[in-house]
Amino acid sequence: MTFSLKVANGDLVLKGSQMALVGGTDKLKQDLILWVAERYGIDRFHPWMGSNLQNYIGGMITQGTQAMVYSEVMRVLDNYQKTQTAGMTASPALYTLSELLFNINSINVGIGFDQVNVAISVANAVQQITLIQLNQAA
Repeated sequence: MTFSLKVANGDLVLKGSQMALVGGTDKLKQDLILWVAERYGIDRFHPWMGSNLQNYIGGMITQGTQAMVYSEVMRVLDNYQKTQTAGMTASPALYTLSELLFNINSINVGIGFDQVNVAISVANAVQQITLIQLNQAA
């Protein structure tokens, strides 16, 4: 099983005198939130992570804007799956079925002049549904 440091409201979470960890379905949800919310290319150690959702805030909203946001979220989720596949190929014993992104059920996009809202429904490899709400605002 892989794990990550737990993040809440952009800060690391303490559990007593140690850093709290997150694994399984909770890790999947946290990872996807962080991957979509992070600005694309800002992490020099993981330049493929992140999204360009911020680019759609404050600009002209056209008929194609919603489709472009949908495609951007799909690109990020696809990159996440590719990263998991590479990790599984290298070290399959590290992963549990509950942390694997198995299916993207839906992506719903709402756009306003100063914000982008995305609701994502995914299933892990044991078919547990995870709902993710993201709001990128100016």
